[in-house]
Amino acid sequence: MKKNEMFGWIAYAAMLALVLGIGFGVIQPMIQGANDADQIMNPILLLVLAVIASLILNAFLIEAGHLLGAAIGKYGVHSVNVLFFNFQKKKEGKGVSFSFHSYDGLTGETILYPKDVEKSKPQAVVYMPLVLFFVEVVALVVWIVLCEVGRNSGNTGLVWWEIFAIAALTVGGMLYLYDIFPAPLDSKNDGYLLTVLTNETNRVAYNKLLLGNYQMLVGEKAEEMEVYDSVTDFTYGVNDIILYRRLAEGKLVEAASIAEKAVRSQETLSGRLVHEASCQRVSLLLLAGEEEKGRLAYKEMSIEDKKHASLLGSAPAVRAHLLISGLIDGSYQETIRALDESDRAIRKSPEGKRALEENLIVDGLRMIHKAHPDWDLSAYNIGEEEVSSTEEKAPLAGEAPSREEEKPSGGEEGPKE
Repeated sequence: MKKNEMFGWIAYAAMLALVLGIGFGVIQPMIQGANDADQIMNPILLLVLAVIASLILNAFLIEAGHLLGAAIGKYGVHSVNVLFFNFQKKKEGKGVSFSFHSYDGLTGETILYPKDVEKSKPQAVVYMPLVLFFVEVVALVVWIVLCEVGRNSGNTGLVWWEIFAIAALTVGGMLYLYDIFPAPLDSKNDGYLLTVLTNETNRVAYNKLLLGNYQMLVGEKAEEMEVYDSVTDFTYGVNDIILYRRLAEGKLVEAASIAEKAVRSQETLSGRLVHEASCQRVSLLLLAGEEEKGRLAYKEMSIEDKKHASLLGSAPAVRAHLLISGLIDGSYQETIRALDESDRAIRKSPEGKRALEENLIVDGLRMIHKAHPDWDLSAYNIGEEEVSSTEEKAPLAGEAPSREEEKPSGGEEGPKE
């Protein structure tokens, strides 16, 4: 088990221990000792409502804390996402647009950019959610104490409101335990930032990362950054920005070499990012026409890497599975499955990457069409008679060497047109 994965299990174990400890040690005895005559609703329904209310409340509080911290630390705000409700600043800078959008975080995500790379300080972005949670804790503790006083005065029905408050406090504690856990987890968390922002160099690098991501989102020209040879969950983000810049320049092989640095950093990088980098490497090499290197990269993929690709959970994973299925395995069914998921995966990608991802999928589809002209891909506007017009409409991210002279490779055939 990799170190980062171990930290994840520790965080989840701590969260589970908190829930079970409060649930069986505090809430269950209170329910058993409550007077049925004073019951305001079914206990299970009461707990479900408490969990939902606390989840929504704390999701808003965490992102509100990020906004306050951004103002204190001198950061601009591009978007705020709370439980898929996404509010984003309009490109012209006036007003806010709303949409439902995925996010990288447990309950939400706030995308910031530094107003000054050297002077903006992110520590307040981490601390302010904790300040708001402290206010919530104080309010709920006062609520619980008042319920206790009321019960002692004979109003036994208040026990149910006390249970509601304890359940809400437990859920909030669980969420903040995840958020402040001092290690990289499956979703972005604030606690990990504290471990990498303890010195000036990392703080400036982090600000450059935020600025690079923001510039990519809004389509601005970004300054060049250093590619890290030793890749961690933190430096992966910097390298990823440079990788997509190389893709925009049509330098697929160079982009693949950046992904390879992540593949070779398995001891310092979380498994999810290693799998994603492996998908990037094999797909970009195949797209660049480096078939031999692409096949070698495919052989080096672990079982977990291939499973990650086959789950089609991201645009790089879809791209890898599409090209592996179409150019290496010769599987028509798996090629179609990847194509059917491509639109969804592209929509899930950050806004600044979507056009690139779409072009890369189109490039891969053309290559597969040339390799298997007898496969029925007409539903994807890549029929034999449509190739020339399609190529004019969608610019290539990086043109692969011509394969017109090659004969169609063997493999599983799809229905003929």
